[in-house]
Amino acid sequence: MKVALIWLGVLYASCLLLFSTSCQTATPGVKDSLGSYVVMVDAAPLKVTKAARSSVEDLKLADIDSFATAVDGKVTAKTAQGQDVRIDVEEAGDNVSRVTVHVGATGDEDISQKIIDRIRKNV
Repeated sequence: MKVALIWLGVLYASCLLLFSTSCQTATPGVKDSLGSYVVMVDAAPLKVTKAARSSVEDLKLADIDSFATAVDGKVTAKTAQGQDVRIDVEEAGDNVSRVTVHVGATGDEDISQKIIDRIRKNV
């Protein structure tokens, strides 16, 4: 019985590791975690949120909405195919922001990468 509980614990821990890890993408500094692409940007959340809004405007996305505070921000939009685009910005240190981009239900690496590139350019 004890052995079965130990194996069950090992199996559970393995499943947690499998589903909670993130993968490095082809772009240095960008990680993919279940369709969300995460990158650190050297700027305060207000500035990064403004850059994120400019990025989706540059890409001519639809239904753009955004708001920000000194510690976080959010930008939402839609692609022409109706996929939801969500960009979350969180303070991650002194003048550093953590940006998470998620496109559609399962993520779209190409669109996410275009958005991240433009955010970095607009900051």
